[in-house]
Amino acid sequence: MIRKFFCMIGQGCFFAGPFVVLAIGLAMISMHGLFGSINPETMDRADLIHVMRFRDFRKLPPETVTALTYRVEAEFGRRSPNKPKFEFSETERKIYVYFQNSRSEQKSCFETNLLLMARTRYFQWMNDYVSASQEQQAVLMKEVVDDMKYWEKVYMDFLHASGLPIPSMAELIREFENMIEQFKIGATSEEIVRIDNFKQRINTAFIASEIQGKAQNLSGNISTTVSKMLGTFLIMPKKKEKEKKK
Repeated sequence: MIRKFFCMIGQGCFFAGPFVVLAIGLAMISMHGLFGSINPETMDRADLIHVMRFRDFRKLPPETVTALTYRVEAEFGRRSPNKPKFEFSETERKIYVYFQNSRSEQKSCFETNLLLMARTRYFQWMNDYVSASQEQQAVLMKEVVDDMKYWEKVYMDFLHASGLPIPSMAELIREFENMIEQFKIGATSEEIVRIDNFKQRINTAFIASEIQGKAQNLSGNISTTVSKMLGTFLIMPKKKEKEKKK
C-alpha cells in the first residue's frame, strides 16, 4: 500500500513536471513587461497598470516617460473609449480605508510615477502655450481645463467607490498647489517663473469656465465687462433672437 502511494506520488511529479516548467515560463514572460524593456505603444492595459505601480519612472529616459504619459492618456484619458470604472467589494473598501489612515509621508512608487507624468504633461502644455497664437492659446487652455476636470471626476469616482473621504474645495486647491510646488523641484529659476505664470493662467481659465454658463443670462454691458476681465478664456454667447429683433 505504501509502495503504491509513493509510486503514485512519483508518477504525479513526473507528469506534473512539464506543467510546472510551463507555469514558471509563463510567469517569466508576464513579468518581462514589468522588469524588462518598456514599449508603451505595444503594451496592453494590464501591463501598463503593472508598470505604473512597480517601475520607478525616475530611472527611465525622459522620452520613455513622455511616451508612457501619452499611452496612459490614450488608455484612460478623456477621449479613451474605455474610461476607468471602479467597483470594490466591502473587504476591498476596508483595505483602502485602513491604508489611507495608516499611510506614511513617503509616497508610493505609483504616486511618484503619477506626479512625474503630471509634470511631464504640465511642461508640455506650458511650452505649447508660449509658442501658440492668441487664438490657439484659448483653445489649448480650454483643453487643459477640460482634462483637469475629467481627472478630478475620475479621482472623485475612485474615492466614492473605495469609501474614502471626499476632500473639500479648499483641500483640492491645496493639493493642486502642492502638486505645482513639486513641479518646481529640479527646475531652473526661469522655469519656476514660467510654472507660476502658467498656473495663474489655469486658475483664470477655471474661473472663466465656471462662470461661462452663468454669463449667458447677463446683460450686454455686464457681459462685455466680464469678457475684458477674463480675456480670451471666456467665449461670449451669441445674442438671443429676441434681443436681435429689438
